[in-house]
Amino acid sequence: MKKIVKTLILAGSIFVLISCASNSVNQEKSQETEVKEISNHPFGIENEVYQELMDKAVISIGNDYRLKKVIEKLRAGEDVYIAALGGSVTEGAGPQNFRDGYAYQFCRKLNASYTSNNGEKVHVAYAGLSGTPSSLGLTRYESDVVQRLGHLPDLLIIEFAVNDDGSEEQARTFEALVRNALEANEETAVIALYSAATYGNQAFNRKSIAEYYRIPQIDVLPVVKDGIAKGKFSQKDYYTDNVHPTKDGHEFQADCLMTLVNKTDEQNLNDSAEIPQEWLKAKPLTNFTRILGDDENVKIQAGGFNGTDFTTQSIKETGKGNFPQNWYHQAGSSGDSFIMEITCKALIFTYKEQGSWLNEKFGKAEVYVDGKLKATFDGGKEGGWCNCVPKFIIDESELARHTVEVRMAKGCEKDGFTIVAMGYSK
Repeated sequence: MKKIVKTLILAGSIFVLISCASNSVNQEKSQETEVKEISNHPFGIENEVYQELMDKAVISIGNDYRLKKVIEKLRAGEDVYIAALGGSVTEGAGPQNFRDGYAYQFCRKLNASYTSNNGEKVHVAYAGLSGTPSSLGLTRYESDVVQRLGHLPDLLIIEFAVNDDGSEEQARTFEALVRNALEANEETAVIALYSAATYGNQAFNRKSIAEYYRIPQIDVLPVVKDGIAKGKFSQKDYYTDNVHPTKDGHEFQADCLMTLVNKTDEQNLNDSAEIPQEWLKAKPLTNFTRILGDDENVKIQAGGFNGTDFTTQSIKETGKGNFPQNWYHQAGSSGDSFIMEITCKALIFTYKEQGSWLNEKFGKAEVYVDGKLKATFDGGKEGGWCNCVPKFIIDESELARHTVEVRMAKGCEKDGFTIVAMGYSK
């Protein structure tokens, strides 16, 4: 009898041990599964918390009519034209591979979720250009978005909130970008994306414009600041410097865009989105056109600015100079002025700050409007990296004929200077 009892006790102990071991293995497997689920998100954040962050970043869906039309086209397998226009964040700066930028990741996710052919008929213009604000975005919209797509965009993402300053001029160019895109095609959907930087962004100066036109808005700055403050992720997890996101940071922006699309897809269709008759901002930038040479409103005598500068900024996606049509006063050229007769309300003049690694010396140029000195621009400014600097040199309410003269400043007659691009409102 004692032997039987001992045997039963031994068997029971073995069963308990096996059961505990089995439970332990199952718990480990469960934990492994849970870790794998968490690791699907940037920063290793669990599903519920990550969804909450994305929801907070989508601050407005706006009128959903146009974006729903884009979703319909994607599902139907039709040709869809998408453009992301912005600065270096849109260009994909930060990660080792620029194609890990938010715009690229968003399009990959969008194709996977909303097309049956992995986006075979989705055409994209990745039009981010480092260091550029809304004013230069407006100047290059036609060439970098419409011409590159060969079509008006069905979806346009605008991201300049960390490049723009707080000036009224930049606010007006942002409005012009939004309004011009909406007016050119009644089905173009525009999304205002406000990226994050450690120094802030201009979302607070853009929200009134976006609300006026009832376009969707995403602001990642408050969410990123809150996430860092509460220890959900660190500043190094999100930023590679003071403005450019890591690969995970870019993916978070892409996921915020996807959250907006998903939310739009789930809600009932709004009535068609009408454009307000009046502009919100004073001195509207109507009929904005990039100057590529003479036209009915523009006559140019290039003078000593008759060369072409091949060291202007380039978009990473193309690897080519982004401003092949420019007016270049090569060092050693004649001192003849650049003279332009133009009928306009406003004129945005963009010049290049010479790259510090280049041997050619750049200098200062004076810009005269109707015979009066308007500004002196330093193309050889220390720290230049072939970056573009856009400036308003004419900004009036009424259409008028003007004479614009650009001449090298005294002492800089033999230096280089490049007028990178110009655009005007009429």
